[in-house]
Amino acid sequence: MATKPFIKKMSARGNAAVLSVVLAVLSIFSVLFLYYTQNSFLEAFEAKTYDLRFKDLRGPIRPNPDIAIIAIDDKSIAELGRYPWSRDRYAHLLDRLAAAKAKAVIFDAFFPERENAAHDRLFAAATKRAGNVVLGVAFDLDKSGQVKAITRSLPEIERGAIGVGHINQLPDDDGVIRRIPLMIEMDGKQVPSLGLMGAMLALGEKEFVPGDFNIGLGKHRIPVDAEYRMWLNYVGGPGVYPRYSFTDVMHGRVPAAELKGKILFLGATALGIYDMRVTPFHGNTPGVELHATVADNIISERYIRQSGIEALIDMVFIIAMGGVAFFLTTRLHQSRAIPATVVLLAGYLWFTTYMFGAGHWINMIYPTMSAIVAVLVGGSFRYLVLERSAREMRSMFSSYLSPKLVARLEKDPESARIGGDNKEVTVLFTDIKGFTSFSEAHPPQEVVSRLNGYLGAMVQVIEQHDGTIDKFIGDGVMAYWGAPLAQPDHASLAIACLKAIDKRMGELRAQWQAAGLEPFTIRGGVQSGEVVAGNVGLAGKKMEYTVIGDTVNQAARLEGTAKYYGVAYLVGDDTYRRTRDICRYRELDKIRVVGKQLPVTIYEPLDGLSMLDAEAAKRFAAALVLYRTREWDKARDAFGRVLDVAPEDKPSRIYIERCEYFAQKPPAADWDGVFNRSEK
Repeated sequence: MATKPFIKKMSARGNAAVLSVVLAVLSIFSVLFLYYTQNSFLEAFEAKTYDLRFKDLRGPIRPNPDIAIIAIDDKSIAELGRYPWSRDRYAHLLDRLAAAKAKAVIFDAFFPERENAAHDRLFAAATKRAGNVVLGVAFDLDKSGQVKAITRSLPEIERGAIGVGHINQLPDDDGVIRRIPLMIEMDGKQVPSLGLMGAMLALGEKEFVPGDFNIGLGKHRIPVDAEYRMWLNYVGGPGVYPRYSFTDVMHGRVPAAELKGKILFLGATALGIYDMRVTPFHGNTPGVELHATVADNIISERYIRQSGIEALIDMVFIIAMGGVAFFLTTRLHQSRAIPATVVLLAGYLWFTTYMFGAGHWINMIYPTMSAIVAVLVGGSFRYLVLERSAREMRSMFSSYLSPKLVARLEKDPESARIGGDNKEVTVLFTDIKGFTSFSEAHPPQEVVSRLNGYLGAMVQVIEQHDGTIDKFIGDGVMAYWGAPLAQPDHASLAIACLKAIDKRMGELRAQWQAAGLEPFTIRGGVQSGEVVAGNVGLAGKKMEYTVIGDTVNQAARLEGTAKYYGVAYLVGDDTYRRTRDICRYRELDKIRVVGKQLPVTIYEPLDGLSMLDAEAAKRFAAALVLYRTREWDKARDAFGRVLDVAPEDKPSRIYIERCEYFAQKPPAADWDGVFNRSEK
């Protein structure tokens, strides 16, 4: 009989494990299905990762040094006049390039109309003499990619060229050009692109052979898709290839040695000619540079491949990423599972970036989506099935305990018992100056609204500095560090929080003043020491985790004492000793509060928390020494010198009054310099 609960428990765990596996498989195969069907929405995101990898991850690379651009640029238009130019200028250009022994001249242009007989003949003759000229043709394609019409140069000009190449550049749906058709078929004849023609001339190949997802060019195998489009492996942004101004070349201003042996693409780079394309690197890239990129990729064999091997890798990672992320989410707590999944994704993104640099386009979106879906499904499974008891604990205590304490109680429910421990903490009390008068002078709705805004800002700052908010006392806030979880640097955290609170209050005051509202000013007290910390109340009815003890009382009284001295913040001696290396203070006084025999030294934090500058603080410290050695006249004058540089310093005025009083009625011989506070 004793084995039945055990068997029942094991059965429940087994069912949960089976359900976990089923959910993991379903989530992964849903992503595989989207990948197989090439979901257009997700494919658009993947295309953007193609751009991202070029511009932001890989960056520019070194172009082929044998490729350059003859630019129809603004300088040439300024010198030669409005474009298009007379064809005799092209003839002069070709003669210059022939003399310089350029390897090939590839026109990203065509000449379909007659200019005049003399100039047409001159250009045709120069083209034939050069013996290395390729002219462009343009196809008009329908939606299915079939050729409807062709635009080409005059027959007599085209006969002088060694070949033609199409200039068609087809952007994706978002306008970015990521691939170019290397050949277009018309009337049973395959016409290569200008870039492919440039590569053929550079490699000395006269023919290309279309194959299955590749084009053969001698020993080269160029990867293409089913429509013979090649993914462009962009070298860089506009201007990555050397540019020679058309007019400079025509007028012989470019040394022949710079042009010798070069594959020269001639095309427009001037913005006014409107031959600009959108690429991953830039939104205005001259179209001629895309043809040069094609030639560069083929010559250098720097391709971007997205073939069957890459697809297989994609599917393997869709399964692996989803499976690992699901395992992490269902086996680890959320605080560990999410960072682990982030690390997993970061590693995968690094891998895809590395592979892209090696020429393989590995999918980013689908494996990442597989991991994210697995985290969502696995997290939901964990929430609904595996964390039921933790949720029950959270629902019992989260309404009045801090999130950190709730997390500890989830791991250790026994710590929820009534009782307490001695802990070293730092306690902070803050209060709004004159809030009672403000409340009486304003409508209740405005009072509550302003108070909520202030308290909300305080909560954010305290939680950002790992503090626990104990309670709101009207317009006051009590917070502490060092409990329920030990924090060795609790005093430092409290002082850092005090600085952040003061900064945030400055921002709020500026906002209130800009809105025409009366601003709030606060004061605060901080003290460190031992307290009793634990749950107090009635089990099952009302419990509250809090800290109690003399340290709490001192912090509260320091906040009230700040009003007497006219300063914003006061810090007790224990906090001072723990934080004097990270914050400057001025010793303000030694006081004995109501109900206590032992005196407490109090300090005002500086470093932006006080209006007192360094010189005033130095003078105050010197005056305080004179005061405690009973040199009343000298001390009074010294405090007066503090007021010379800090006229609003109330502590100095208080000490001047004391000096004048003691000068008339000296204290007893055993006077210890302590001021007895008669108010709390």
